[in-house]
Amino acid sequence: MGRCNNCFAVVKKQDHCCYICGDRIQRSNSLAANRKPISLASNLLFLASLGFSFYSFFAQEKLSLAVSLAISTTLLLLRILADRMTKPDSLSR
Repeated sequence: MGRCNNCFAVVKKQDHCCYICGDRIQRSNSLAANRKPISLASNLLFLASLGFSFYSFFAQEKLSLAVSLAISTTLLLLRILADRMTKPDSLSR
């Protein structure tokens, strides 16, 4: 269910005009058009961080806190960089 842009009344998907104010309902494009693309590098870095998490929880020998934070921070920053490189206009913001 959506809302009317003029009076914020609830409107159904199949409604073409608002029953309260009579205003036409503006339909937005599909949600798929608004999605940001996810790069292969971003997916691989996410899987690497997931593997590191499993290793940290289940390994017998534990890494020091400084090493764990360094690895986690590096993976996170690389993933953010990969996401930004996917969309070139996001670097200018």
